[in-house]
This record gives sequence, structure tokens and C-alpha cells, in this order.
Amino acid sequence: MDNIPLEAQLVIDKLVEFWRTRLESSDLITHIDRVSWGNSTAARFFRHVYEDLRADERSYYPVSSAREFKRFLEVEYRLLPEPTAEERKEYERKTREEREENARKTRADFDALGKEIAKATSRAELVELGRKREKLAPYTGSEYPYQNICWCCHNGISSAIHARCPYYRWYICGNCGSCEPHCNKTYKSVVRDEAVDSFLPDFPDDF
Repeated sequence: MDNIPLEAQLVIDKLVEFWRTRLESSDLITHIDRVSWGNSTAARFFRHVYEDLRADERSYYPVSSAREFKRFLEVEYRLLPEPTAEERKEYERKTREEREENARKTRADFDALGKEIAKATSRAELVELGRKREKLAPYTGSEYPYQNICWCCHNGISSAIHARCPYYRWYICGNCGSCEPHCNKTYKSVVRDEAVDSFLPDFPDDF
């Protein structure tokens, strides 16, 4: 196990951050559970360390810095037994199921935003809803019947994502709010606040 799997390395990094700041990551247990899909021994090791940190039992670990603690965890992980073939297969199965569930949820959120666009009554709503759909689009596997570039800001535009202007019937850019160059309804005050963006699924861009 010279190369530590991505999920296990992620847990190590989160445990190190917990050790350094005493602040527990909200998804730490979720990632430890994912490690258990493919390596139950490693998951038990991580959960034991996690419980020690929660109890502030740092004296169990002969380290004086976050770097040393990370090195300790990586060395201990590499000393663990290799996962069995059954565990590897189980990890692949559960990972596939999780991706499929994430894809279904993302598609449902994407479609729900489309229904909101159909009911929107203001230009500001159309722009913001189009921007949220644009964020989710790469995770849906959608094929776009019409794609173009905004004449104003050169952001991508798609008929499967963005709303149409009720006046000129051009698609409204989710970045700057422009549609047809002469449309006087252009909305320029798009709020760029990542904190209010819609849910983005926690899986790679495999779609």
C-alpha cells in the first residue's frame, strides 16, 4: 500500500486538521464510513483515532506537530493488512451506487430549477435560476441542443440550462444577464456569492 487511496488520504488530512485546530470536519465520519466499504481494518483504525481526538487524548500520539501527526497516520496506514478482494468489490459496488444516487438527485434539482424558471416573473429571477442550473449542468450528463457564447461577456449559453427572454426570445446569460444586444431589460446586478449557490454533488466530473 505504497500509494494511499484518495478516500483514505482525505480522511488522514481531515484527522490532521482536527488534531491541529480541534475543530471536527462535518463530513469526517462520512468519509471514514466510505473507507470501510473497501477496507474495514483501515476504517476501524481511523475511527479509533477519531474517538481519541474527540476525547482530547492527544498524549497517545508521540508527535508535536501536524506534520508529524500526518506522517504517523500515513505510516500506520501502510502497516495495515491489504483489503480483501471481497472488500474491493464491495467498495466498487457502493461507490457506483452512490454516484448513481448523486446523479439522480442532481438531475432532480436541475429539473426543479427548470420548473422555477417557467414560473419566474422577473428578469432577476431568470438570471439567478439560470446561473444555478449552469452550476449543476456538468453533473447531469445533459446533452444541449443549442449552445452559444454570450455576445457581451463570452460566457457559455445553453438552451437546456438558461431561460429565454420573454421579449426577444434570446437565451439569457447566467453570468451577465444579457440576451439580445438591444434588449433594454438586461439585468446586470447578479450576486456572486458562492455561499448561496445550489447544492453541488460530491463526486468527480465523470459525466
